[in-house]
Amino acid sequence: MNSLHLYWLGGAGFLVRADNLTIGIDLYLSNACMREDESFKRLVPPPVSPKDLKLDYLIASHEHGDHFDTGSIHQLISPANATQLICPGNTAKEAVYLGIDPARIHELNRGDSLDLNGFSIRAVMADHGDDSPDAIGFFLSVRGKVIYFVGDSRFRTDFLGCIGPHEAIDVLLVPINGRFGNPDGRDAAYFAQMLKPKVVIPCHYWLFLEHGGDPGDFLECCGRIASESKAKILSIGEDHII
Repeated sequence: MNSLHLYWLGGAGFLVRADNLTIGIDLYLSNACMREDESFKRLVPPPVSPKDLKLDYLIASHEHGDHFDTGSIHQLISPANATQLICPGNTAKEAVYLGIDPARIHELNRGDSLDLNGFSIRAVMADHGDDSPDAIGFFLSVRGKVIYFVGDSRFRTDFLGCIGPHEAIDVLLVPINGRFGNPDGRDAAYFAQMLKPKVVIPCHYWLFLEHGGDPGDFLECCGRIASESKAKILSIGEDHII
């Protein structure tokens, strides 16, 4: 595999594949968030079973259930595989509580960087409020390409100062649900205007009824606000080659 492949798996979840490297990002493949009153029920089935994924690394940007999936974590990281977890401190504590071997966890907090087998990752601030005070965004560099995953974070006019220096961004992955402290389509377009990625891909919409999100509005806003970047809508499971 000579190219870098990016797949959207619904919600905020992505899969990155290059050569012999497979990285999962904020995968939610169960229905563990659904409550007794059926709020936060999945609106679409997961595109793949967690037991069928052969991940080298799983990145979780914070501990919320639709980003760190307690319903599938023991299939994603099990004695049958060698998958390692990358996450901030509160998520690492939750993983250990759930029985994940600490030796398989790389704690990554804001300002930290890791150089691992075939890629590097640098964690930056994600402003998800008091509900998740150590949530991270991150710059993922694989095969000379840079993906910036904003994570759950409101838009801030001082964001460039908060995330520090960054490389040219090949793909920006940004929420558009506009709820729970996340950007809507317009604020996502402002992220793109500020960061000037080659491609901007929206995520974190239509997984739950409570999420909302309007990809059509996002495209229209990007056309007006961030026309220097190509806005691309992925269908669930679709492959984007970087």
